[in-house]
Amino acid sequence: MRRLVGYGAAVGLLALSMVGLTVGSVAAQVTLRADSWCPYNCEPGDRPGYLIEIAKAALEPAGHKVDYQLMPWTEALAGAAAGTISAAVGATRDEAPDLVYASLPLGMSRPTLVIRKGKETKDFKITNLESLKTLRFGSIQDYFYSTAVNAFIDAHKGSPNMVQVTGDNVTEDLVNMLIDGKLDAIVEDSNVVDYLLESKGYRNLFNYHALGEHASVSIGFSPKDPNSATYVKLIDAKLVELRKTGQLASLLARYGVKDWQ
Repeated sequence: MRRLVGYGAAVGLLALSMVGLTVGSVAAQVTLRADSWCPYNCEPGDRPGYLIEIAKAALEPAGHKVDYQLMPWTEALAGAAAGTISAAVGATRDEAPDLVYASLPLGMSRPTLVIRKGKETKDFKITNLESLKTLRFGSIQDYFYSTAVNAFIDAHKGSPNMVQVTGDNVTEDLVNMLIDGKLDAIVEDSNVVDYLLESKGYRNLFNYHALGEHASVSIGFSPKDPNSATYVKLIDAKLVELRKTGQLASLLARYGVKDWQ
């Protein structure tokens, strides 16, 4: 789950920029945008994230050219809604129900509590979100985790224990604050935090608790693009093929992710 605040305003601004926008042809440039959210989508390059690799495998053999770049998440959602870009990578139906999605999920996201070892004692146990009030708790400003988690964050925004961060590498910033002892616990998508902690060798320093149910992750295509229905059909077909041949498992293994089916 990702950024939501400011989405409506950004849609309005981007819609004004659509004057003169040309309709894509059958073979088109597909502009994929999102903020970095590894392992779903990462820095452009040799390991751009498994969602980007699936999209390229599905769309480029059909003659489409995938153009992937990073963009703030609210802008990516708004751009896809307005039609100034082709799709927001890592979107969910809960966040952006008006976008166009493949029928098959491209992953599963789940908000997870990451807590420093030693904070859970016989006198303190994680029983519900309210029990976190006594901890220095970190989250990302304007991110949507789940209805319950966001309600808890909003209810305690005035507390000195509630820390919210912004910036380009926010998950890494939160993890570094955990390492330095500036925070006791943070919340993040399970796959995202697993990828970061494993890559830095921090995996065994923390305990983990699920804070909500799984939600399907996908690529949200623009309802303004007449090619969107074709794109999602190509992605559905390629996912079935990759799973059947074992290539999906190999691709996901590069990012430390297991098949969600």
